Amino acid sequence: RPREPSLPASSSSPPPRPPPAGARPEPGRSGEMAAAPTPAYNFASKGYHSLFPGQPSCDPDALRAGTIKFVKNFDEKSWYNNPVRTILMGKSLVGGKEQKTVDAFGKENGAQVVATDAQAEEVLHHIRTYRPPKVDYRAEMRRIDQRILSMPLAGEIIGNQALDFGKQDGITEVVEALEANAVEQRINDALFQDEVSGNVKIGRHPAFIGCVSNFSNFLDLSRKVMRNMELGVPVVVLSRNNTTQHMFRWSLLLLDLMEKEGVDLGMLTYFSCDRKQKTKIFLACPESPAYFTCSREVAESVKKDLPKIMSSTGGPNTMVATSFTPEVSTALRYSAMIENKGQCTAMRHCVVPDCTEEMVDQIFKPTPVINHVLESLEAKGFAGIYAGQKYECGPDYKAVPSQPMIQFRMATRPPSEIDEKWREPVVDITAPSSQDFRSEAFLKDLSRWLIKEQPITLAVNGDDELAMRLFETSGLVVYTVGSLENPGLTAQARPQDGECFGEFPPRSQLNDYTHLPVIIPSSTPGYNTEYTQARLASEAKAAFPSGLEYCEDLFRGCSPLVLGFVKTLCAYLADACGPKRGVGYDKGARTSLFGLQRPPLLEDSPTVIRIHAGSSFDELAPYVAPFYITNARSQLVVSADPGCGLSEHLAKFKGMQAVVEDQRSYEKRMGGVLPYNLIVLEGRKGLEPLLAMHWVSRLFCMGHIKSVKTHDDAFVEKFSKSKKWLAIEMTPSRL
Repeated sequence: RPREPSLPASSSSPPPRPPPAGARPEPGRSGEMAAAPTPAYNFASKGYHSLFPGQPSCDPDALRAGTIKFVKNFDEKSWYNNPVRTILMGKSLVGGKEQKTVDAFGKENGAQVVATDAQAEEVLHHIRTYRPPKVDYRAEMRRIDQRILSMPLAGEIIGNQALDFGKQDGITEVVEALEANAVEQRINDALFQDEVSGNVKIGRHPAFIGCVSNFSNFLDLSRKVMRNMELGVPVVVLSRNNTTQHMFRWSLLLLDLMEKEGVDLGMLTYFSCDRKQKTKIFLACPESPAYFTCSREVAESVKKDLPKIMSSTGGPNTMVATSFTPEVSTALRYSAMIENKGQCTAMRHCVVPDCTEEMVDQIFKPTPVINHVLESLEAKGFAGIYAGQKYECGPDYKAVPSQPMIQFRMATRPPSEIDEKWREPVVDITAPSSQDFRSEAFLKDLSRWLIKEQPITLAVNGDDELAMRLFETSGLVVYTVGSLENPGLTAQARPQDGECFGEFPPRSQLNDYTHLPVIIPSSTPGYNTEYTQARLASEAKAAFPSGLEYCEDLFRGCSPLVLGFVKTLCAYLADACGPKRGVGYDKGARTSLFGLQRPPLLEDSPTVIRIHAGSSFDELAPYVAPFYITNARSQLVVSADPGCGLSEHLAKFKGMQAVVEDQRSYEKRMGGVLPYNLIVLEGRKGLEPLLAMHWVSRLFCMGHIKSVKTHDDAFVEKFSKSKKWLAIEMTPSRL
């Protein structure tokens, strides 16, 4: 691989505000260096929290009018006459196999030219050898960002998405993208400044972009593509087997704007390929990161070929309501039918005590049936179902009498198996009796189910105490608290307001699906960024944060670089722990709290670290430190093989559950335990100096909980005191 381009001595487009320092206190002992500040790109740090206020706005009515005009004037032949194809260095590669593209419901809508094998080799050669002329494209890309999210181009990208995916409300996505992009640009500024300072190194191997069809204008175009390119990371946008037209169209627009702004066209490749070609390139590029928003099945398959995949995967989003009211009925319908359930936060499962089939019919009877996306665009709708579709869900499901395209399944306990049923109007309903709903057994089952299935979102309506319990005994990213009169939806999250969002796999299976979980807002290039050795060596000489001086003796056996990494983790946690109030409160929007959280507070659900012979204290220390210095200390169990020789080290960690045992004893003891997370150390991996937030994201929960009310001080008072929020333990255990 060619040499990386050198960094400028200083930024050519300075951040809109200086990254807040959030500096740790000066050490009190002579001979120790002052600690480095905690950079603002780290999730939930004080600096991160300061980057939210002050966001641009736009006119949604103008966006809607422009989109409607585009859709009405759309020429269906244009997607045949100007087919999807590979574009490399700004040049179209044609001559390969021609095939038809299809929309979200399998209807033909255009043409595609698949790359030949020789052209695929050209793409691979480009990925391996391309070196961007410079690494700071922030000024150019932000001018492009402004143009592509403003009229008339915004109406075009929304319209293309509406026609290809059938998205009924792409206007809200672009409005929110404009706001969230401002926050993520500031986070990128902080990361780039830290690279210029020599503290981190951003990986600049070309990044593969696996597009999602329903939020492509924000998640793909803005987050994965423009935020990468503005910090000098080339991208390769991959074609899809459906709904590939609209992301190809924004790729064309982007390339045109890049040429006008003087951005090297090698920074963006569109690869029109088949699965075999895609797999071959993945296997040849193990150092390249990939950013996919997809099903867990797709993520698992891709990760086998591409280890650095950052996957955002779905889950059976759930609403719990303590009773059935007209307002709850509307919330259930909107949540379940949003974008004909082509929304990542759409409801798949609900819990309503004493719910009957007649109530289900009442919920879904008012659902509008539409024939074309234009109907929803003109009516400002978002939860209609498309006419003429047929769905097959199996013998356990029934059709809703008044809306036979909608199917449901009822039981008194959460479903043991549940499929996502993407784009299908399907709902599972758990309907216990009112008495059983309040029982300890049912609530434990529900918490266990939430941990096992890992929905993205949980909305609890009608009982704040129940919301608190489920918040504390599960590990989701998005929680919403509403009332029976003003219920929350599952499909509500504004990351730009501090309603931080992410699609995490189940914690115990995290490594099967993703290299790192993705939280929004964050710096996309940051997921492939590491601390420099110079930074870690310097940090090793600094003191632990104030209040954590007891860690000096605990981690004295670490090598200098690992010690520097451990101190970096401790500094981050000392700065980031505790809930932060989202800026939605100040904007008159919903009231939210976000931050780092402990694993679910269940007695028999620990995080287990199993250490095999051959492992070292260097390998163990970065895992133990975040637990031991926080209130998650009691939730960690360390099991060490006698052959690893770590007994002396483990004995220093008073109050931590540590056992030295052979494999047979370990397996016998674990027979009755359901670990929240299992980490196995085998001595095969060296130091992986990820950014502190990303290392911690593998261990702890992160996200937000919100009230649907504005300026809800009672909510803040109550939920900010939850034991779930991660907190620093200023003293070692005396046990």
